[in-house]
Amino acid sequence: LMNLVMEDQLIAVSFLKKLSRVYRYVLESRDEPLIPLSRELDFIHSYVFLQQERFRGNLQVDITISDEFLEHKIIPLSLQILFENAIKHNIISKKSPLHIQVFLEKDRLVVQNNLQRKEQVMDSTKVGLENIRTRYQYFTDLKVEVLELDGFFRVKIPLIPNVLGAKRRVVFRNKK
Repeated sequence: LMNLVMEDQLIAVSFLKKLSRVYRYVLESRDEPLIPLSRELDFIHSYVFLQQERFRGNLQVDITISDEFLEHKIIPLSLQILFENAIKHNIISKKSPLHIQVFLEKDRLVVQNNLQRKEQVMDSTKVGLENIRTRYQYFTDLKVEVLELDGFFRVKIPLIPNVLGAKRRVVFRNKK
């Protein structure tokens, strides 16, 4: 943020606004068991903006969700945990940008990234993924699926239906 203030004050203002949205969402949603997917997606757009500024265009995100699923429920901050995992465990550079995709596959939300592992001193504790799995067990018998296949890391999380549907389409593409 300090660098942004010196380089580009307009981007610094946007950064601060998005950062405040991220903190507000974390505080407001932390005690809620489930939230609408549309609300989590609004939050993740702010989170992605912060990370894209951090990685200077080397993080590419593509989110495509159909209208009828926007009011389905998910665990709060589950997308953030999955994005954070992808960022933590993968190389992100101009030569090797990280691509994260979010899309639907039947009754599941899929978060997928190209696999380009960092050399890490310590192995992953898998706390984030276990947290998501444990929290979903309270609401559905559907399992959280974690797959590593064909150079991609993919996590499928169940969507919990809501009887009231939204009529809005969310498409977010950012490829700097």
